[in-house]
Amino acid sequence: MDEFISDIVKINRNAEQIYNLMSDMSFFSQMASTAQIKEVEDIQSTQDTCSFTVKGMEVGIQIIDREPYKTIKYTGYKHTPIEFFIWLQLKEIASDDTRVRIVLRAKLNLMMKTLLKGKIKKGLDKIAHQISDSLNQN
Repeated sequence: MDEFISDIVKINRNAEQIYNLMSDMSFFSQMASTAQIKEVEDIQSTQDTCSFTVKGMEVGIQIIDREPYKTIKYTGYKHTPIEFFIWLQLKEIASDDTRVRIVLRAKLNLMMKTLLKGKIKKGLDKIAHQISDSLNQN
């Protein structure tokens, strides 16, 4: 599996608050709606799953493991076209300073890896910064 790592972002909250929000998949649907991400449509979520359509392709994500205040692990759900795992890692520096990064491991063939490597990294960075922006506003 290929590994991609986002930028580390700062969120002005403690790890418990971030964990409680991010371990509920309905947060992602609220965040996507608020951010008005044009590419994401038909968002449906429960506490453990979230599915949506991006450029005509159905994608689903489900939480498979939670380590309170440290890590949330996600993987594909439903008809997701590639095998992947995502780790959202939290590191509390102070009571109002938690650092967050996203690690993606995906099974990509050589052609997909060559075509998408830069876009995946850029996408992970965008998601990490969007999470940070969203949580720092409230």
